[in-house]
Amino acid sequence: MELMAIDLILWLGFGVLLWVLKDSFKNIQTDLRNHRQPLRPRAEAKPTSIATPQRLIDPIGQYLDRPIHRYAIIDGRHYRFDHVCSKEMAIRLTETQRWIAPGLVYIEAPLPIT
Repeated sequence: MELMAIDLILWLGFGVLLWVLKDSFKNIQTDLRNHRQPLRPRAEAKPTSIATPQRLIDPIGQYLDRPIHRYAIIDGRHYRFDHVCSKEMAIRLTETQRWIAPGLVYIEAPLPIT
């Protein structure tokens, strides 16, 4: 008998939850209808991972006829060369990675003590 009472209470709670959600969705739909505005195309935002270095240190090689430097200083932070990737893949970089043309990826790291 106790299990039936618990089961009934749970089903009633579920029914109340569905009823509240239905009313909330009606309110949202009404708000959307009242605030219709034409959609404007968004300007394509430049990902924060694409950067321009202020200073490049210690050249170590070439990529697409451009020098690869071991270290870069970007916005006052130090970065170390990590790998190469295309610009399309730059949107998938993490917060600590920066993409520099022509496709060099630098990862945040302290400069070594010399």
